[in-house]
Amino acid sequence: MNKKKLLFLSQAYPYPADGGGKIKTLNSLKTLAKKFDVYAIFISEKNPSKSELDYIKSLGVYKIKVFFNPGILDSVKDNYLHLFTNFVRLKPHYVFQYTYKLAFKFINKVINQFVPDIIHIDHINIAQYLPQQKRQTWILEHHNLEFYLLWTRFIHSSKLSRKLYLLIESTLTFLFEYKTIRKFDHIFTISEQERIRSEKFFNIDNISSQPLVYKVENIKKIKTKSPNILFIGGLGWPPNEDAVEWYINTMFANILKKVPNAEFHIVGNNNPELSKRLPKSKNIILHGYQKDLTKFLKRATIFVLPFRMGGGVRIKSLTALSSGIPIVSTKLGVEGLDLINKKHYLEANNETDFSKQVVKLIKSEKLLCEISKNQIDYLKNKHSEKENSKWLKEYQKCVNSAEHIQLS
Repeated sequence: MNKKKLLFLSQAYPYPADGGGKIKTLNSLKTLAKKFDVYAIFISEKNPSKSELDYIKSLGVYKIKVFFNPGILDSVKDNYLHLFTNFVRLKPHYVFQYTYKLAFKFINKVINQFVPDIIHIDHINIAQYLPQQKRQTWILEHHNLEFYLLWTRFIHSSKLSRKLYLLIESTLTFLFEYKTIRKFDHIFTISEQERIRSEKFFNIDNISSQPLVYKVENIKKIKTKSPNILFIGGLGWPPNEDAVEWYINTMFANILKKVPNAEFHIVGNNNPELSKRLPKSKNIILHGYQKDLTKFLKRATIFVLPFRMGGGVRIKSLTALSSGIPIVSTKLGVEGLDLINKKHYLEANNETDFSKQVVKLIKSEKLLCEISKNQIDYLKNKHSEKENSKWLKEYQKCVNSAEHIQLS
């Protein structure tokens, strides 16, 4: 029996999987390639090497095309005229930064020649590449509600010009999501919370949550002289930037009063502007981007998720769980996961409580061990490879149902 053909369109080349979105995209691609003939096209800020292309091909992907667009990383500050022009056209930055003229013609050509049964959109901003006429089953993998993420940034931003930008961007993004999401036969969200939120804001019911798969890392811990507090995430991403700045400016000094030798290690792409604003301290170490996180995970005592912005699931929370590193987090930091406070992590939603919980963990070896064990058990039960099989069955069911409706 011939496999159905699937055209997979994504905003990010997922290998190496060095970020939350890429980890999720890579897992989806691996899973779908088991049952479908997949033609994958990426509109990416990354120009992959031959070995990185070969890896995706090794998954069983039929063909790959990458449109390298370095303009994706351009700051809105670099071209206000371009930003204003697109806003007048009611086009959010989130969409037009991934608009690449060469890709439109190529994708239409592939649709005509490859003749896919399914078009799978990975991130809703790539839905701009859908054909004018719908002759296939359309599936959306919605990583986050982008307008909601922007709205949380608006709430916590203090600079007037940034608030104005975020207000316009979140409004236009909501309008784009509201209109676009209705084109799809089925939508998969990153978590149950995102499913409920999507149903509420977009008034849709052809939607379900997609399980996240993350394997347990058998990491042998290294005992350090100083308590090692770890944060992982690119500092160019506003929610990460806000989390680190909030933690350092309002919490870390209080932690040092109780534990003077504590160290805060930050792993992820640097942000020069943020670095200038942060206090200079030997206890705060910025490591920049790292291909291999193992040496940092081995030495970490505690993993912190002091998030006030965003939505969906922070994959970095799964990184901590998989390594058995006890977490201190705001409620938002572990949103989308079925974690129980005081069993799988310690919750704190203000500066005082957050500092207290970090110190509490540092000073209790017993509590560290208990939470670490519970985390590993949780990951094995909730995020194992068997979840992919469940998702694939549901995916095929959605495709068959959509095809049945189209034929009737």
